[in-house]
This record gives sequence, C-alpha cells and structure tokens, in this order.
Amino acid sequence: MRILAQSVVVLVFSGSLLAVACSSDDTNGSSSGASSGGTSSGGTTSSGGTTSSGGTTSSGGTTSSGDPPVQPTEPDDMLIPYDSIWRTTTEWYRPVDKAPKADISDEMIGALKMWGTTGFFQIDFSFNFLDGTGGTPTTFPQPPEDEDDGSESDHVKVPVPAKGYIEGDVNYKTDDCAEGEDCHMLILSPGTKELFELYHVHQTAGKMTGALSLWKLDKTYPRSNRGQGCSSADAAGMPIAPGLIGYKETKAGAIKHALRFIIRNDYVRGNATATENDRDTPNNVYPGSHGSSRGQSPKGVPYGARFRLKAAVDEGIAKSPGAKALIKALKTYGMIMADGGNIPLVAESAKVSNDKDGSATWEGLLGPRDLGGLKPSDFEVVSIPRADPSKGDSGWFTTKAEYESQLKKPLGCDGIEQP
Repeated sequence: MRILAQSVVVLVFSGSLLAVACSSDDTNGSSSGASSGGTSSGGTTSSGGTTSSGGTTSSGGTTSSGDPPVQPTEPDDMLIPYDSIWRTTTEWYRPVDKAPKADISDEMIGALKMWGTTGFFQIDFSFNFLDGTGGTPTTFPQPPEDEDDGSESDHVKVPVPAKGYIEGDVNYKTDDCAEGEDCHMLILSPGTKELFELYHVHQTAGKMTGALSLWKLDKTYPRSNRGQGCSSADAAGMPIAPGLIGYKETKAGAIKHALRFIIRNDYVRGNATATENDRDTPNNVYPGSHGSSRGQSPKGVPYGARFRLKAAVDEGIAKSPGAKALIKALKTYGMIMADGGNIPLVAESAKVSNDKDGSATWEGLLGPRDLGGLKPSDFEVVSIPRADPSKGDSGWFTTKAEYESQLKKPLGCDGIEQP
C-alpha cells in the first residue's frame, strides 16, 4: 500500500487480510520486516542437490504435479492459513515440485549473498490471526504519517474483536507501535468470507488508524491481484495470511501451501542509482503485482519470485517436527518473495491459541533457527506459470528472456480492483 519501515502486525479473521512484520533479527524471531507501497523496510537491525524439472506441458485442469488444482477445505477451528483462507484456487496452493527450474535461477541465486544480516534462515513468530466474528465494525482512517493519499487502501469497516493483538503480540488497545514499525493487524471474517489486512495500525485517543487491504476469499483474483501497480499490506501486492506458517497446521504436520519470504533490500532486483520515487524499474513478476523503488541489485530477486528447496537437500537437517513439515512444504510448494526485510520466514504467533489453551506453544514444535543452516544456494528459482492455477498447467516462462519479459514496473495504482 504505502512506503513503510519496520512493522507490527495483528491478524483478525473477518473478511480480509493484512500483513504484519517487524524488522529486528533476534534469535526469538520477533519480527520480520515488511513494507507496503513504493519502498520496503527492514535490513537495518541484526541479532545475534538435484533440481526438479518437467511439468512444462498442459493437460486440462491439472497442476504441475499432475493433480487437480488444490483448494482449501472449510475452516476447522481457525486452522490457518490452509483451512481458513481461500475457497478458490490461487498460486499459494499450486504444487511446484515438478515445475521447471527457471534458466535465470543460478544468476539470481548467486546475487542473493545471504539471508538478513546474520545469514540464518530464520523464522519470525510475530503474526496474530484474529477472528472478527462479532467484532465491532470500525473505520480506519489513513495514518497521518503515511506517504500516500489512501488511494491504495480499501475504505470499508473492519470487524475488530474486543480482544486482540497487533504484530508482535502487542495489545491494540494501547498505542505501543513504535515509530518506524509496520504494526500489521490481520482479521478474518469467516461468515462474510473476507480477510482484512491492516498496515501501520495505531490507536490514539481511542481511535484507530491504519491502511487496509481487503481480500474476498470466495473470489478468484486476476494476475494483477488488487491492480497492477497497487500495493497491499505487503510490497509485492499479495495477501499475507496465505503464506504464513500456521501453528495448528504445523502441529498437524502438513503445510499445504507456499510460504511468504522476504530478503534484504540490497538483494532485491532494482537500480541502485534510482531515486526514492523512481517507478520505472521492473522488479515484480507474477504472482506479485507491485514492486519497490528501493531494489538495489540489477540481477537480484524480483517481488513475486518463487523459490523451491532443492530435492537433494537432506531432510535430516530438520531440528524439530515443525522443521520437517517446512522442508516438505518448501520442496512441494516453495516460497514467494513478498517484501524487503531481515527475517526470511514468518509464522503465526501462538498467543491467540495460548489464550484459549495454555499448552498451546511453539516450544518443542518449531524454533526460530530450526532450519537456520539453509543457504540461498539450497534453493532454485521456479519458472513463471503462463496461466493461473484454475486453468491447470498451461506451460511456463522458463528461458531467461521469457522470465525477464514478465518483469513489470511498480507503476502507480489507478484504482483498487475488487471482483
């Protein structure tokens, strides 16, 4: 949506999603570094194989792995993100284990020197996913400190529950969102099948402000998401919630979707000499629909790029049951570059679950550095699909020329598209 720095997020289920992220890179994985709008955040703080191929031909209604397009089932006690997000096919649920590796992969991976500032493939556990059922319909005026005019926000009321948390387990009844933080809040409305994703949420004198992205979960969005050049709570213009590592799905041992990941801004594809407001550098590809003027690497990773863990990576490196589930997901569905920042992966906080059941905790299930040893060279870049998942496998943009032909400019947002 806008240009933001660090962030704190709150997720609430009521109708649409918002992304939440922070940029500190500590061993507790407390923040992830997200942004929206023309620039991205993060990258400023620190803490202490064979490839798969094939799948290039189409056969009506099948995915790259030969199975029918995957669709999530009905919600099961807020099991997120898989069982409570989209009712239609999206890229988050497309298996890419048999999709062809992009010819540009080695060049792009080579330009990604490290993860964050520490080099660890770390996980952030700061996102809360909230249930907006019965919540108070609340209008969120545009944050006064934001650099855009609100044209990339959806202006509808958000069902805010009486109790909830902003990114980082911050009670949103108090204005503890530090200056420069993203302060995301995510709310799901199962009854209306809407997902509300808020960015830069503040409460001052009893009134909340924030930038809103509304996602309708029973709709199939176009390749341009909410509009080519339009941001969301994430810089890439995509929803955040479907790419989170959910607590209950991880505990169940099956993560059946792609993951959201972020990289440092200096490894984002772009022009290092561009001005802050430059909009002419192509640095996003499908399923991303928005980029940033802050990309600094001419051969770097564009927003929307999809990585897949190489098949040859030994699953024995997993240090916990949750890490084993992540390895399988990264090999089957991969991860999609969504923003700039420090900590690569983002998981749901167990705070909401723990409020209901004191035994609900990530401890012993998944830790911040349980896959910390994975390097960029353990991944490869997947080719860009020619069609959305609902049309099955219709081929891929595989060659370097084809991949680069799909690069889009950040452009500007001419108006939010809602189906």
